[in-house]
Amino acid sequence: MPERRRLSAAEGVRAACILFALNTEQDAILHMLRHCGFPPELLQRDAAALCTEWRAFVHAAVTAALMQHAPSEVVLAYLRQTHQLLRPENADAAPPRAEAAPDDRTTDEDAPRADLDRFVDGPFAAYMPLLAQGGPQGCPALFYRRTGAAQPHAEALAVQARLAAVMALLISTLNDKLDSYDIQPENS
Repeated sequence: MPERRRLSAAEGVRAACILFALNTEQDAILHMLRHCGFPPELLQRDAAALCTEWRAFVHAAVTAALMQHAPSEVVLAYLRQTHQLLRPENADAAPPRAEAAPDDRTTDEDAPRADLDRFVDGPFAAYMPLLAQGGPQGCPALFYRRTGAAQPHAEALAVQARLAAVMALLISTLNDKLDSYDIQPENS
């Protein structure tokens, strides 16, 4: 087995951020979902929401892989980068804003924080328990259900099977890549 490359904590966080970015480009996401068999009208109508959902899965998958291959402080430092990872210049589409009742205390400056909270508390929180507790096989059905794809049963199963293959490949790739590093704690 080749020697593992030693990374500082900061380099480990940067590597995780790069892995996220490489797997969350909007055109690639939509291309993958099209090839998995998601309905074209859904891809057209809800592209931003579909991309946000995929980004949540990828973010949870990177976090879970880091939990296996890096000190906890590196995992926390990566999670602190969530806002940066989701910025429009880092993602082709910002997370969609859920419509909320007007709140006199909310300002435009609060909007990015509210978007981040919705992302973390919504789609990210949905995938994290499955990935952190060894249940990634539940992710394709969850993704399919959360995106509102409605197809006949046989088609839905085929779409979920293709999606499962993509998700398993991504999880395996993330683990293989992070396993090639020896990520150090902050003070070493």
